[in-house]
Amino acid sequence: MSRGVAIFIFWMLGFTIGSVGYLAVPSVTAWLGTILPEIVINQAVLGSILAGVVGSAVSTITVVTWASRSD
Repeated sequence: MSRGVAIFIFWMLGFTIGSVGYLAVPSVTAWLGTILPEIVINQAVLGSILAGVVGSAVSTITVVTWASRSD
């Protein structure tokens, strides 16, 4: 696989995850707010933490899987 194709695939994957995350984060943070009512955290902070954790996990798993595959 050429470098350009690999970069394009990672870009599309990141775009897709970001778009889905943008749509899902408000409902997930509202749900987490009802589960953890004693922890007073701004919804924007909770959403950014959630998006950061999911984005970093998915990108790390993707890169590790891509790097460790055998050609």
